[in-house]
Amino acid sequence: MTPDKRPWSERFRPKTMSEVVDNEAALRKLLAWVRSWGVGIPDRRSVILYGPPGTGKNSMVEAVANDLGFDLIEVNASDQRTASRIDEALGKNTVQTQTLFGKRRMILFDELEGISGQEDRGGVEAILRLIKETRNPIVMIATGSAESWEELLNPLIRVSELIEVRHAPMANVLQLLKRICDSLEIEAQEEALELVAERSNGDLRSAVNDLEAAARGKKTVSLDDVYWLGNRDRKNGLTEVLHKIFSAKSFREAREAQEASPVKYEELFEWVYENIPYFYEDSHDLSRAMEALARADMYKKRADDTQEYRLLKYFFDAMTAEVALARQKSKGTGLIDGIRKASNCIHLAPSSLFIQEEREGIIVKPTKYLGNDWQPLNNVMRELGGRWQRERSLWIIPYFRPPGRISHLAGSWWSRRRNKDLQEKVAKRCHISKRSALIEVIPYIKAIFRENPRRAMAIGHSLDLEEDTIKWLKEK
Repeated sequence: MTPDKRPWSERFRPKTMSEVVDNEAALRKLLAWVRSWGVGIPDRRSVILYGPPGTGKNSMVEAVANDLGFDLIEVNASDQRTASRIDEALGKNTVQTQTLFGKRRMILFDELEGISGQEDRGGVEAILRLIKETRNPIVMIATGSAESWEELLNPLIRVSELIEVRHAPMANVLQLLKRICDSLEIEAQEEALELVAERSNGDLRSAVNDLEAAARGKKTVSLDDVYWLGNRDRKNGLTEVLHKIFSAKSFREAREAQEASPVKYEELFEWVYENIPYFYEDSHDLSRAMEALARADMYKKRADDTQEYRLLKYFFDAMTAEVALARQKSKGTGLIDGIRKASNCIHLAPSSLFIQEEREGIIVKPTKYLGNDWQPLNNVMRELGGRWQRERSLWIIPYFRPPGRISHLAGSWWSRRRNKDLQEKVAKRCHISKRSALIEVIPYIKAIFRENPRRAMAIGHSLDLEEDTIKWLKEK
């Protein structure tokens, strides 16, 4: 049998709805809309599926089409940019409801954002005309947030159902990676797959590609095989974005920096919040920047609650431009001042340390033997996010510290996952809600695991708990 040499991202692409990873809400909405065509033409004849790259938008549409027996006709909107080329590509497929073999048709416009621009108005008008005339479902896919292309595609947005596809949670990415390893009979360490899932940031395509890079041609995958992932270019790209935001002199500069961000805007918000104190040493500047972030947070909350995603433009403005322009008197020496204050607290003379700014961060190098001051100073450098470079005998403190809240969530992920398993099993067995299980039952289970190991094991097997959950309870 000829081995399948296709890339894993293509090979393990979902073919049915049961294989779609997460995004259950988006899948339900799309499925309900497609099924509504079975009883007549709905009020909205088109759907715009949008979200970050790598979240499975195309796969979701193909899975729905396969399961419901539609013949899917794909058109790349960024390639067919004009009215004549769109009409040529589709012909009469929008008005002829069935193929020669009796299957219903579904039209898919991919890369919708690529049709934007002054020269492409004919393309937008052509798609709009097809939507008004169509007797078949039309699905359009756009990458990014609705706010980024809202004005340019507004005629299509007004007549279409909007469905957001979000990044997959880490647990779901991990589940997909395990399924691939099982299919290929690869023995992979749990920690290795968790690292791949974590570093993908919910991008399914990226996670599968990383796993393939580490595991192709192997039968085992260890943590050493994937440790090279690190934060890679994502970290370097994020550093550049933050530098541009904090040094921006205009709204345009700040917004352009945000648009180049390699991380989700929610995470970028956390990075900005964490690092403002290191760039705004003036108290008035710091107050204005924090007020801008507070406004940004309110805009985002309102956008999420009302699904009026056009409000996100104000969220982006406040998070980037208003924060940047709040800096009037600050010189950006907050991190250096923090290092000097810390050294003063342990009574080090200013001449004991050589401090210099470099592109990679702040360089702190001892100029003499530190003796008993070594350990306290090392602790301070670690708290500031620094790392010791043995070969150069100095500390490097990066300009931007990772958000404490995100680090905390990453660090507590294992415990939260085990707690979730326990809640689900208790709620199912006791026929109560997960909240009631957490408050009324689980505290007693934890006490039994501490005091009565034999009874605890019987409870664990009765609830069908995962082995990792039992091990976690033993360590509590």
